[in-house]
Amino acid sequence: MANVSFQYRSNKPTANIEVRFTFKQNDVFKSYYTRTNMEVSKSFWNEYKKNTNFRDVEKANLKTDVEKLLKEMSEFIIAQYNKHTIDIKKDWLKDTVQDFYNPKSETIISDGLLQFFDFYLSIKQPKIKAGTFKKLKVVRNKLENFENDTKRTFKIKDVNQSFLNEFITWSKEMLYDNSVINSNFKDIRGVCREAQKYNIETDKHLYTLKTELYAPPTIITYLSEDELKQIIDLKNLPEYLDNVRDWLIISCYTGQRVSDFMRFTPNMIDRKNNRSLIHITQQKTGKKVAIPLLPIVENILKKRNGNFPKPISDQKYNDYIKEVCRKAKINDPIKGKITTVTDVGTRREAGIYPKWQLISSHVGRRSFATNFYGKIPTPYIKDITGHGTEAMLLKYIGKEPDNTAREAYDLMLKLK
Repeated sequence: MANVSFQYRSNKPTANIEVRFTFKQNDVFKSYYTRTNMEVSKSFWNEYKKNTNFRDVEKANLKTDVEKLLKEMSEFIIAQYNKHTIDIKKDWLKDTVQDFYNPKSETIISDGLLQFFDFYLSIKQPKIKAGTFKKLKVVRNKLENFENDTKRTFKIKDVNQSFLNEFITWSKEMLYDNSVINSNFKDIRGVCREAQKYNIETDKHLYTLKTELYAPPTIITYLSEDELKQIIDLKNLPEYLDNVRDWLIISCYTGQRVSDFMRFTPNMIDRKNNRSLIHITQQKTGKKVAIPLLPIVENILKKRNGNFPKPISDQKYNDYIKEVCRKAKINDPIKGKITTVTDVGTRREAGIYPKWQLISSHVGRRSFATNFYGKIPTPYIKDITGHGTEAMLLKYIGKEPDNTAREAYDLMLKLK
């Protein structure tokens, strides 16, 4: 008698689903646990366990993927158990799950572009961040749409200049920005380069293939200190907007991503020698950072009896901070992109919009880096935001070499 079940056992907001295997051995019931490679959010898992009929397309697709994975893994574990003739040890379940993801039988690797892309995703999923995997999956699906629309089936060796020209033409018809097209083809080329490791033929000019499409500089949107004061001074906000306003201020004075600051808790705070720091491991990069807890953030904690605001979903946060900024009259017309519905799907459309419409969860980290740039040493900002290099930080806040040279000139003149 044996049973396979799946559980979410972590206290983190996102984690890998764990498999529990219960069996009877020598008249004693035993249970072993190990992690799967499927990462989901705790909120999704709770809804999934209630058999929620998701209306959101992304969640509905994820539910289908989870159901398929859990069914196949459960059947595989039971089949392996039935073949087993000796006592099962603790590592048996872990090894069995690894065999499920990496079958020991020899895999025939296709030279079809779409088929190899699927193979590539299967071997990369355990090794890359969930966000990177999701991005590659989007490119893979675009490639499938490209094949369907052109009524062609491509092999790895077909990725040549002709393929690139067709892909660019199709992408423009689908209203994708040049920056998106550049990034998509870079990923496709990277997959083809990986195919070479499996002795799959590629075009001899693969390494020199480039889209060479002009992509305008990224539009940097941040909240200035004056705008932050307008937000802080807002009165009589309903509780849900007051909660979000406090999170927005915290993000702008701690420089963290929404996936990190929404996890802030009082027990992360280290108070020593009249200084308060908050320690956290960034979810996206795995970097450990220490963040000064400035008085403006401390005031929010005092207001909330030592607690951080109530965590909410990323989607609600993005929606509500726009409403907060609208009420604070963050109305200056600026360049930016907003998501619009077109005949070929949702796309980001550039234009001039009231600034509050362009505010998203990224604004906190960018505002922190921009507002403190030039006031404290750049390496300090980099260490707090978690950027890998100063060059990455400067690009993030839109500082070109000419900008930094002019600022250095002014500072050098002040030296005595």
